[in-house]
Amino acid sequence: MRKRNQDGLTYIEGQGYEGVVYSYRNTTENDKRYVGCTPRERTRRASWRNWSNAYGGAKIANARKESEPTDWVYTVEERLYSNNLEELEKMLEEKEAEYIKKYDAYENGYNSNYGGTGHTGVKRSELTCERISKNHRDYQTKETRKKLSDSLSGHAVKESTRRKISEGNTGKVRTEEMKKAQSERQKGIEPVAATEGAKAWVKNNGGGFWKEKTMSETARENMKKAQQKRGTKVIAHSPDGSIQTFPTLLDAEKATGVKVGSIANNLRHSSEKYKTTTGYWFEKEESYGVTTAAD
Repeated sequence: MRKRNQDGLTYIEGQGYEGVVYSYRNTTENDKRYVGCTPRERTRRASWRNWSNAYGGAKIANARKESEPTDWVYTVEERLYSNNLEELEKMLEEKEAEYIKKYDAYENGYNSNYGGTGHTGVKRSELTCERISKNHRDYQTKETRKKLSDSLSGHAVKESTRRKISEGNTGKVRTEEMKKAQSERQKGIEPVAATEGAKAWVKNNGGGFWKEKTMSETARENMKKAQQKRGTKVIAHSPDGSIQTFPTLLDAEKATGVKVGSIANNLRHSSEKYKTTTGYWFEKEESYGVTTAAD
């Protein structure tokens, strides 16, 4: 029976943990290859398919930037099994080294090292990096992360450091995939730093900007005109059959007592069939074709 746990590992009864030695072949570059190994094949494949993701060393990363996902062919070279995870990882690294040599994937391919273990002066293999990363994640408990966070609170960043960060980010282009991934990560997360920063600003400045300040009638009128200019003009059909036109949904709410949210929902139908509970129904002005003065 094949079982997959939350850590992405696959265990098969009678065989043990499953790992793969795999290769990616670039069909547009004389079939040059990248060879890797992992006991978490499904997770590693998902990482490859996310084309905005960093993957492997510099050579394969650069090759991915200059190619399309359809240029590559994935092949499982060998599947290995062991009841001992550490033993399996050693077996995988040894086989990885064999296939890197077989396909000349270091000299004439995309591997940044010869693979395997114990190569002094050679960069760590992808599997070793993956294992170290997991160890660090497991090691840093919630309490440890909180202590680190507390120790960094109030830490002042040097102006020279800020400038370097700014220069490093200048000209960077965020792809739609990157924006979507960030959006997914942040769903349901309260921007604590921004919220606390806003509270601190209000406290340090004795309140919001308009505290103890008075806006002139001219400024109020100008603000209202600006809001009306970019607002949605809406026509309200009252229960008695009369019609009124309002420059914004907020104006319609004030006059009819129907909440802005209800008006916005009603505008999706713009039909007498879908009246609100108050008896009013609404439509956008352009769909009605008339303009009347607002009350």
